[in-house]
Order: sequence, then C-alpha cells, then structure tokens
Amino acid sequence: MALFAAYSADPIVLGGALLNLHARGRDNARGNKSDFAGAIEALRERVRFIVQRGRIHRGPRLPKIAAVLDQFVVEMPYRESANSWHPKAALICYQAEGLPRFWRLWVGSRNLTMSRDLDLGLVLDGESRRRKGSQVVDGIDALGVTLARAAKLPDVDPDDLAKELRAVRWIAPDGIDVSRIDLWTRGSEPIAPLDATSGDKIVVLSPFLCDAFARSLADMTKASADRTLVTTLPALRKLGNDGRAGLSDFKLLALGAPIPDGDDVAEVELIGREPATDEEDEGSGGASHSGLHAKLFAAIQGERIEIVAGSANATDRAWSGRNAEVAARFTGGSAEIDGVLAIVGSATPVSDALLQTLTETEADAAELALERLRWTLADTSLSLDRNGREYRLTSGEVVPLPPSVQLEAGLATMALHRWQPGVTHIELGEVPLSLQTDLVQFRLTIGDLPPASWLLRVPVVPSIDAERDAAAISRFLSVAGLQAWLREMLEGGAGAGSENDWDTEPEAVAPKRSSWKHDGLALEDILTAWAKDQTHKSGSLKRVDAVIDRYVAAVLAHGEHLTQADRDDLTALQQTWRIAREVLIAR
Repeated sequence: MALFAAYSADPIVLGGALLNLHARGRDNARGNKSDFAGAIEALRERVRFIVQRGRIHRGPRLPKIAAVLDQFVVEMPYRESANSWHPKAALICYQAEGLPRFWRLWVGSRNLTMSRDLDLGLVLDGESRRRKGSQVVDGIDALGVTLARAAKLPDVDPDDLAKELRAVRWIAPDGIDVSRIDLWTRGSEPIAPLDATSGDKIVVLSPFLCDAFARSLADMTKASADRTLVTTLPALRKLGNDGRAGLSDFKLLALGAPIPDGDDVAEVELIGREPATDEEDEGSGGASHSGLHAKLFAAIQGERIEIVAGSANATDRAWSGRNAEVAARFTGGSAEIDGVLAIVGSATPVSDALLQTLTETEADAAELALERLRWTLADTSLSLDRNGREYRLTSGEVVPLPPSVQLEAGLATMALHRWQPGVTHIELGEVPLSLQTDLVQFRLTIGDLPPASWLLRVPVVPSIDAERDAAAISRFLSVAGLQAWLREMLEGGAGAGSENDWDTEPEAVAPKRSSWKHDGLALEDILTAWAKDQTHKSGSLKRVDAVIDRYVAAVLAHGEHLTQADRDDLTALQQTWRIAREVLIAR
C-alpha cells in the first residue's frame, strides 16, 4: 500500500513513482515499457495519488500510455477561491512474505512534479517491534486515516489502519526527536508554528506570504530579538502596507521564486478581491535549487532548534484551517542549525529601498484572471458521455469565457478541440479502447500570455471497459517487450532493458514490429520455473497465468503492425501455455 498526498502532480512523475514502488524505476522517473506494464498490473488498487482538483500538470510531453494512470489518481474537490488540498506526504507499507510490515513516512514541501526548487522533507521508518532509538509519534494514525478515507482502496480499512499505526514505533534521522505529525483539513484549528516562548533566534522560510499572517507572525515572535524571514521577491511584491509593517523588525532575505507550472494555489489575499496565485506550479527544468519552495519555521535556543516544517506557507490560508496542510514538529541539534543557517546564508538581503520599489504589476493581475478561470473550470460539473467509442464532453452549465480567452479541451490521449463560447458540450469523436481515459486536458489562453495546460479527471458514463488497461499497454508494448515482461514474471528477474523508456511515444507512423519467435519462452523455461516454484513457493507461474491470455489477446487485437508470422507465434505461445496450465498449474 502506498498513499501520496500533494497539491499538484505531473503524470510523468506518477509513472516514475509506480516504477520505483515496483522496484524497477530510476531517479529520473524512467523505466522501460515492460517494467511499466508490470508496475500497472502489480500496483492496481494498491496505490493512490491524492491531489488538488485541477492541478494535474500537462507538461510538454504526455505519452498516450498515461491514460492508464487515471485509476491511481484521486482529486480533492476543494474550491480554490477559498481553500486548497495542499499537504505533501507519502505513507508506504512494505511487506515481504514471512516478515513483519515495514513502514515509511515522508512529510515535506515537495509536490509530485519535476521541480528542481529547494524543498525540505523528513523521513521516518517504522515497525511494530521496539528498536533502539525508536519512538511513538503522535498524529501519524490520524494522517493515515485521512489519506485512507480519501484514497478508498478496496483492501484498506481506515480504522484498522489507524489501529495498526498507533502500534508502530518510528526511527528518525540521527539527532532528531519528533514530537508529532499534524495533517489538518479545512475547518480545523491547527496549532500555530511559533509562539511567545520560542527561542532567541527565529528563522522562517516561505516562498509565499500574506498580509494577515505577516502581522500574526510579528505578534507571535515579538519576544525574540533576532528574527529572519527568507522569502521571494514576488511574495514581498504582493504584500500590502500592513503586511510590510508587520515585518519591519525582521531581517528580510530573498531567494529565487519557484518555477511556475501549476502548483500550490492562491494564498495572498488582497483587500477587496479574491486571493492571488501564490504557489509554484513547479516546472520541468532549470538548474538545481532554482527557487525557494521549502516551508519552515524554526526557533533556535543555544545548541537546540525547534522546527515546524511541511507544506504550510507563512499565510493565513495555511494556518487558519482553510487549507488542508501537513507539518512535522521536531527538535534537532547543531547539524540542523547549520543546515537552516546555510539556507539563510545563501539568500540575498532585501533593503528598504528595494522593498519600496516592489509593487504589483499588470502581469500579476493577468495571472489572477487566469487563476480565476482555472478555479471555475475545476468547480464546473463535467461529464464524459460515451456511446460505444464515441465521446462527448458535457458541462452542466455554460462556462463564462471573456472575449480575450480561448479554451480548448480533449481527452489526454487525443487532439484538443476549441470550446466555443456559450456551448455546453464538445464532440470528441471516436476513441479506440486503448486510448480511452477519464483524464481530460485543458488549454487556456488569455491574450498574449503563455497558455496554461492541465488535466482533470471527468467521470465517464457508462464507465470504461475493464479491458482498457490491456488494450492500452498492448498498444505501446512491442512484441519483444511482451516477451521481456513475461520472462521477467516467470524468472523473477529484471527486464532485459532493450525496450524504450515507458514515456517515449512511438512515431506517428510506427515501424514494422520486429518478429518474435515464441520459442524464446519455451516449454523447458516453463518447466524450470515450475520446479523453482515447488522449492521456493515464488508463485511465478500463477503471476504469468493471470495475465498472459488477456495481454496476448490484446496484442493480437490491437497490433495493427504485426506480421502474420508474429500472429502465428503469439497464437502458438497461447497454445503452449494452455498445456502448461493443464499439466502444471491446475495440478
């Protein structure tokens, strides 16, 4: 089981996470196609990515196989004009046969995107048995319940999960003592990150600010004579006079702003209007640590440091209980102090003269207008009406589109269509089963601004055929890839690696598939795997048996580039496997 929470996500990163959970991924979210097919089969109904609705990033590349990722994503329908689903966390349970469960919890500031911005996180490892240095950590059981209820995995009961997590003992990195992990949702009353009893030196890292919380931050830390805020120039630019006055006794420093591409939403509230965009929609490029995205509140007293770190910015939206957020509360020593001060030392001081020049621009107003339209679309009731393979995207109401706005929409796997003003539906045309998905892509253009692109999950009525995954995977998995995947399952080893990366889209005109003689997986190989099963109880034959008919049939049905020899070989493989099933598996 693996439960991930984030504000925004990139399908490429989601695919990479599945590959890594399946022990087949690489650090750059890559892995070959047979590995990806194996990950989808192995992790179906065991993994969920829980993100804010409207914040699935549509990057410059979106392979059509990403269609199958829809089943792993849960969108939280927070209305972004008022609040957001904003926590960043991962709770993962590992279990090997005959061994106790092993848990891993990560809490931090990073989204499920390709961002290279500066982020912070805390990792805890847990087991039910007592180990040297392990401790019970309050709040993790409640975090697990919240994520499990949102995920709705069929084999995970939230109450049972909470009971098990209460018995887990956690090991933190050396020198760190964790007091609690808090995940709060809208309507909650989170504990303030700092108070009047905090240490002599205060350090706050936040890429986004707001007037109300700037004043609160000044009040809650007024007993400290040494207060430092590391933020970004855009955040300071959006502060009003009250917010700037509240920070007048702080040392103000700035790092680069996080790269935008659809991440955390509007937390900057300006008088008489809705919140403006505040958090990065993290981009896909840039140098290492290209901007500040970490959120941290630290109080230093002598050789000890108290830290509150996680997803919550220094904004009223985060700490008033409007957003859903997560924070780890822990103490550390000299190593943690040095780390925090190193970030402070890398920032540039903001002089009073520079601060006076920071005023909102026309670009800020245009950004706000675009965000309002994104919020409207995310809140709109949409459906995908399916008649066989014919798809129609329907809106429950007319989407208000100003004259300067152009909106396009379409399935994530298909072409975009212009959404004409005043209409409530778009005919998307015929969609092959292998390309059917409930992920809908949108592209919004306002005037001369760069377009914003994102994905939404939209319910399909009637629902997509259960064989969609097999059809989709067979479309992009070559015959050699199918061979590698079946052999991997049979022998228990990693794939041969000869296949292209999973996120590499075939050319528009696919080359002729290289022929595969099925004697690459001969009866002798099946007998060898059966003998190993008898000794090691690996269950490899049953794993292959569960998928071989479905996927070979799908390759035959959707392999328009197969030669007749390929088809004959695949049919022969099916016949060979039927013999193995009758003689070995059915015994």
